[in-house]
Amino acid sequence: MSFDWIYLAYLFFFCMAIGMLRLAWSMVMPGIRQYRMESAVRKTGIGVNADIIHRRKTDLIDGEMPVYQLTFAFTTQQGVEVRATLERPLDMDGFARYAPGNSVALKYDPHNPQRIALYPNDRPLILGE
Repeated sequence: MSFDWIYLAYLFFFCMAIGMLRLAWSMVMPGIRQYRMESAVRKTGIGVNADIIHRRKTDLIDGEMPVYQLTFAFTTQQGVEVRATLERPLDMDGFARYAPGNSVALKYDPHNPQRIALYPNDRPLILGE
């Protein structure tokens, strides 16, 4: 009875393929979850003006742009002060636009104010709009 080494190679490549699929899945799923959450908040959320209080660079790259974690502070309609974070890829214009101290318009989920989404046009809200 002899051992056939080719089966060991098959097992090695199978394990490598499973590892690569798990790595790819772990990189793609957070983006899909965030996109779905932001889409739902844009449909049913309440619009407010928020201040950017912190910006931190992550280790991620999206479309050749570094991804930053932005922390926003805003007050809900019930008067509760909330701090929520969102990850965004920023180019040079976005880096200046989303500097701490600037204001942006966003929507928040009334049931969970930590879930937020930026307005597409990203201008401060004006009464009557």
